[in-house]
Amino acid sequence: MKSSTIVYPKSATVLIRSDSFTSLFIVLLLFINTSLSAQEQSKAPLLTREDIPYNDVKTGSLYLKSPDGYFTALRQNSDYHVEVNGFLARVSFSQTFKNTSEYFLEAVYVFPLIDDAAVDSMVMEVGERKIVGKITEKQRAKKIYQQAKQQGKKASLVSQQRPNMFTTKLSNIAPGEIIKITISYLQSVNYSNDEFSLRIPLTITPRYMPQKVVPKKVKKLNLVKLAKNEDGNSPAKIETSTVINNTGWANISPPQTRSSAGQKVNIDIALNMGLALTNIVSRYHQITKQQQNNTTYLSLKSNSVLLDRDFVLTWQVAQGNAPKAAFFQVADDSFNYGLLMIMPPVVSQGETISKDVTYIIDTSGSMGGVAIKQAKQALHAALEILNTDDSFNIIAFSSDTKKLFKHSLSAAPTNIAIAKHWLQKLSAGGGTNMYPAISQALHVKAEENAAESAVASKYKQVIFITDGSVANEQELFTLIESNLANTRLHTIGIGSAPNSYFMSRAAELGRGTYRYIGSINEIALQMRKLFSDISQPLMRNINVDWPVDNLEYYPLLIPDLYKSQPMVISARWPKVSQTPQTKLKSTIKVTGGLADKNWQEQIHITENKTYNKSNQGIDQWWARQKIKHLTQQYRRSDEQQKVLLKQQITQLALKHHLVSPYTSFIAIEEHVSRNPNAQPITKKIANLMPKGSTQMVPLANTALGIMGYFYIGLALLFIGFLLQLLSFKRKSLATK
Repeated sequence: MKSSTIVYPKSATVLIRSDSFTSLFIVLLLFINTSLSAQEQSKAPLLTREDIPYNDVKTGSLYLKSPDGYFTALRQNSDYHVEVNGFLARVSFSQTFKNTSEYFLEAVYVFPLIDDAAVDSMVMEVGERKIVGKITEKQRAKKIYQQAKQQGKKASLVSQQRPNMFTTKLSNIAPGEIIKITISYLQSVNYSNDEFSLRIPLTITPRYMPQKVVPKKVKKLNLVKLAKNEDGNSPAKIETSTVINNTGWANISPPQTRSSAGQKVNIDIALNMGLALTNIVSRYHQITKQQQNNTTYLSLKSNSVLLDRDFVLTWQVAQGNAPKAAFFQVADDSFNYGLLMIMPPVVSQGETISKDVTYIIDTSGSMGGVAIKQAKQALHAALEILNTDDSFNIIAFSSDTKKLFKHSLSAAPTNIAIAKHWLQKLSAGGGTNMYPAISQALHVKAEENAAESAVASKYKQVIFITDGSVANEQELFTLIESNLANTRLHTIGIGSAPNSYFMSRAAELGRGTYRYIGSINEIALQMRKLFSDISQPLMRNINVDWPVDNLEYYPLLIPDLYKSQPMVISARWPKVSQTPQTKLKSTIKVTGGLADKNWQEQIHITENKTYNKSNQGIDQWWARQKIKHLTQQYRRSDEQQKVLLKQQITQLALKHHLVSPYTSFIAIEEHVSRNPNAQPITKKIANLMPKGSTQMVPLANTALGIMGYFYIGLALLFIGFLLQLLSFKRKSLATK
């Protein structure tokens, strides 16, 4: 059989070349487009340290730094040692991290605490070496840290971002190295519904974003950029596993895993309330208990547990029909420090105090929509829990002010019905002019005295509800101080707008309470709880007679005692030589009005000669309360006074070894760990999924852009292959 020979015409040759160049041109376009896309992504806004979502951090989190910004990392091991003395808890908290990459890393460790936490110690352990932090002035600490970082030394810097958020900067974490950070702090113990509670956050629940919140057409490009810059996941996974906040950034959640990966925690707690304890319960973990003298020692039943759920411990103090007082004391070389705690009594339904309550509600424009609706619903609930022998009034304010009644009327069903109807007609609009409303609530005019004679002897409360901010803070403080008399002022901040400084300080001056409700959805529930709590002031007009001179105590204005809030007073006084005469006077006398009776209790104190280790932290707690007081003064002082107050705060923090707005902890290793020319990079580590979570675990890519280089390499290989193929075809055609 004769073989056939195919003859290619010239036109065919041209066609082949045309098709080859077309294919090559398309490939080049794709490559260029990929490069431009990568370049565009590199120009996307990167997450800087200022962009770290401090408000969303619920537990200790490590943010590792790379050229693309900050990424969250895994907590390897955690250890908690807690000593509870009365209303005060000392927590020694350590977490271990390992650099599993081949690069030197720099990181920012963020740990949230309750508002009154006082950080007073930091230790960094690197292998066998231990580096103890020293407290110093904040700006000086920053300079020392930067200098150590540039020199290639390990360094750690603890700073206060806000009163309840602290950060630790770590530099030059070597490849494969384990670093353990231990931070010690003081905090008050939570008390609610007749029980104390201590919560230790151990895990982070992954955040979700309903797809209807962020339309794909609008946010898809940003999600792609965030996927490349942060999580390394595909856009489809991003859309179901992250949340976009109001700035357009995804809230940072660490990558998740269901493997334990060595993530474990040890917890040891010593409870000493100064009073008999009952109903000690760990809600989610099995514990062991051991009683020694007045202290109960608790620990986890197993040596360690997984970091997949928070640890919550609750306990109660055996209460009676009268308040109970406990006193804790410690001393240094020059001063004695004391912590006085008064527990509320168990009150029967019949033991209530007749009240005259004025509710102030903000109806300015910013309260429009859900906020005003929820506030009115909450006031409806507040009216329902008034007793028949109570009296009340309501003041609404915006640009102007209007009253429900000319003066307070009894909480009779008819008056309650009138008030509810009046509330329904309120609408939001106008400015936020607080002064006239507060003035009307506190100031009783002479011509109204006769009409109010029936309520003159009642316990007077003002409950102030607002979501607005003010600029004339000092003017309002003066108004409250001048007109408070026997009234108690409680403040409630709604949403994100309230001036928390003004609201908390106003409540302190008003000898009342301040509650902040950040979520609109929680307003009705939280306000019902608050109204229920303050509807039963169990003891008022409290007075503490101290047997010492030159006493300095906080808070300066002692609030009333409510069923949900033990009263805590922190004090300091100079050490003096004991004599038989002073021993006779070493008794604290606490008195107050309990319903229609007078109550008193005496507590014996002694002159401490040495530092009582079991009560350590009481001196730092006093210093923390004074710093809080000085900081409040700073906010309303002129520039000259601010300089002096800043010096006082700094000196006080340095003396008591506390992190404050003007001081930081700095720990520097003398040994050089890294060549100064080598730059630290980042590797991400996964967080252990919460127990019981059914969320699909997303697979994380690397954070160093390796996949991008891989795809570019494939594209170049493909282009090279096409060029080689084209060259081969040209040679074949030329020979024919």
